[in-house]
Amino acid sequence: MLSLSQLNSLYAFVTVIYRNPRISVRELHNSFSHYKNRDSTRKLLKKAYDNNIIMGPKIWCNTGFDVEIYKDLDDPLSFLEQNSKRPEITHINAFIGDISAICFKKGASVLQHAETIIPTFPAKKTIDEIQIEEKGILPSDEYPKGWDEIDWKVYKAMRVPRVPYWRVAKKVEDSLYGEERRETPPWQTVKRRFLRIVRDCKTWISFFPKGYDNYHQAYLLFKTDYEISFRDELRNVDRTSIIYKFDDNLLLHLFLDETLKKLHKCYRKFYKLKKEGIIHDLHVLIPMEWYSSF
Repeated sequence: MLSLSQLNSLYAFVTVIYRNPRISVRELHNSFSHYKNRDSTRKLLKKAYDNNIIMGPKIWCNTGFDVEIYKDLDDPLSFLEQNSKRPEITHINAFIGDISAICFKKGASVLQHAETIIPTFPAKKTIDEIQIEEKGILPSDEYPKGWDEIDWKVYKAMRVPRVPYWRVAKKVEDSLYGEERRETPPWQTVKRRFLRIVRDCKTWISFFPKGYDNYHQAYLLFKTDYEISFRDELRNVDRTSIIYKFDDNLLLHLFLDETLKKLHKCYRKFYKLKKEGIIHDLHVLIPMEWYSSF
């Protein structure tokens, strides 16, 4: 169990890493840690990663993803096991409910938007207290334009963005073009290209003050004209939520408190939003198992 001071420092780290995924531990310690000793900051970060309080960072861009929804499968777990072997599958979830599985795969650009929502700590609201009031549609995540072969190699090698530039340079050096190869040290080329392509990417990082495994997870799938309001309101809770949009459906991956009373309050909130006409075509999905190629 971490203290409030430790969690405040970790939350500060997450907000900074989100803006600069390559920030060093030294910079985090000097500017945002409550510790005087850098080694104490390192130990705190290690504990946060070991306990999945912080997950990430990775960089992500919409390189073209199809989304498949499967209903009323006889055996969603067997379906997950079989389909996770498909090379084009990047993520798959098996659920209890009328929707049995959702697959994300490389292909047609069906996925319109995806992000991990940076929360507020301490919380301004609980999930059942969010107020959905203003209409607004989330912007589409565009396929990156103007990237060449080397840019794509740098992106794939630096999905975990803290990998040293020199290590990536060893992988891409043979692909560097004539003048660029002769006049610029390879690690500098990698750095320059990374700083350019990262502007087309999102930082995928999550903050879970209790640890990832200490929440009840639920997915809610629905349609709404209030997409931006959902994202903005979920920024007020104290743990990350994940939001996806495809075929004009919004899919929220929520991390709920374990007590039955709090779970029921959250589900009642979304039922009320449905009755008010804020959302429609609502499905509540309870995950059983998942697979990710990342």
